Amino acid sequence: MKHTMSNLTKCLSAGVLLSAMLGGCTTEKLADENHHDTTVETAPIKDPDTGSKKNSWGYYSPRLGANEAATSMAFPTGDPKTSALLLHQVTPKQVRRGEDFDFSYHVTNLTNANLQNVLVSMTSASNIAVSSSEPAASRSAGGMSWAMGDFGPGETKLINIKGHADKVGTAGDCISVSYNNYLCATLQVVEPALALTKTATASALKCDPIILRYVVKNTGTGCADNVVIKDTLPTGLTLADGSRNVNIPVGQLCEGESKAYEVKAEANGRGTFESPAVATADGGMSANASKTTTVITEPVLAMTAKCSDARYLGRNMTYNYTMTNTGNGAAASSTASASIPAGTTLVSASNGGQVSGSNVVWNLGDIAPGATREFSMVVRAAVAGDYVSTVNGNASCAATASDRCSTPVEGIPAILLEVVDIEDPIEVGSNTTYVITVTNQGTAPDRNIRVVCDLPGQESFVSGTGSTAVSASGQKVSFAPVPVLAPGAQVSWRIIIKANAAGDVRFATEMTSDQLTSPVNETEATRLYE
Repeated sequence: MKHTMSNLTKCLSAGVLLSAMLGGCTTEKLADENHHDTTVETAPIKDPDTGSKKNSWGYYSPRLGANEAATSMAFPTGDPKTSALLLHQVTPKQVRRGEDFDFSYHVTNLTNANLQNVLVSMTSASNIAVSSSEPAASRSAGGMSWAMGDFGPGETKLINIKGHADKVGTAGDCISVSYNNYLCATLQVVEPALALTKTATASALKCDPIILRYVVKNTGTGCADNVVIKDTLPTGLTLADGSRNVNIPVGQLCEGESKAYEVKAEANGRGTFESPAVATADGGMSANASKTTTVITEPVLAMTAKCSDARYLGRNMTYNYTMTNTGNGAAASSTASASIPAGTTLVSASNGGQVSGSNVVWNLGDIAPGATREFSMVVRAAVAGDYVSTVNGNASCAATASDRCSTPVEGIPAILLEVVDIEDPIEVGSNTTYVITVTNQGTAPDRNIRVVCDLPGQESFVSGTGSTAVSASGQKVSFAPVPVLAPGAQVSWRIIIKANAAGDVRFATEMTSDQLTSPVNETEATRLYE
């Protein structure tokens, strides 16, 4: 902002002319338009070391000698309340022609702010020749000027001048003052930068949580906005929600600030898992973290059960079990539980096996990868039958391994299969019923009796009921197995079919069981007519 006071006519009318001073104008204070003394609150005035003073109305006023007079003016308005600078001329009241005399300009900042580049100019002079000044003046075709620099609030600076008048009469000059303030603005130039580190659990069992830790830091200046950490986990690692995508909204991250986050992942298999991570922010910023490596190991149990071959009643049966860790992680706190076959009595158990309900339980300890534990039990049956034992193996972080085996205690089963149709012949479009009956005519139970029927092409399945569930798939009808058929016991099923075309057809039935060495086949002839 530049303020310049250069209207010479106004300067003359305000009494700034040295000729007016030499003629006796000795105004020492300013007056408002009503000619009252005016006092205005301004910044404290810094008096120069010249014996100057502040007058009673609050503004700077030079201290005058006996032969001195002063005139003043406030620039630019003439009113100190609305002006920025107060200018005094201090001159002798009278001088001799041709002799040097001293006079001075007093420049005061009326504001509470700094004024920059203050310039005092002698724009015209009459009968005055300036020989020197302090500070020195700059001369040009337009006159003389003094660059006074910057003024603090209320500060006053002096220009001391030496000159002479060559003619008798009057002498005078006209001066003006200006300042040139600059409105400056600064802005901060910043460059945020991201740094990201990622760490992960180095090794773990499959069932252990995998801890992923991310630390993002703003290593630059200023703030990074909308910072996000992203990581795509490798196949085989997932978050709790089943996703593989890590997305962490960090938000704003200012200079030097860092934030840390932890994420839990889980493995669905063993192996080596690696993945990097990236942090992004507005403005295209990004930072990559080096990939981490996690090695997942897993104990894998394999269980085998081997039972005694067929036994006659009264002989002991031995059930041998083997549990092996086929995985690459230790199987800790391993146990095994084998069922005591129903209808038998436990004779003994190896390796410290203890009875718990209807089972024998073994504590096998830790099993290293590739290691094996063997254990067994001995039982005796009172009646003929098929005696099954199921064994389950467990360890920390391992899936249950199971196996089963059975030992038959023999009697002599004899299974009879009968198939008859209720109505024969059958008119096309009508239904008939086949009855399948299985009877154990022997002295020992038979087990797992399975019956399957094949319908001829001219017939279709309608429904089925019987001792076990009946299901049909196309032309094949199956019956859920009969687990045990005791001596003298009988099971049966009724199958309703529909005659779809004429023909001399065969309804075929096949039966198998644990005691049968080959299937039993039976067919029933049925005449279908139109």
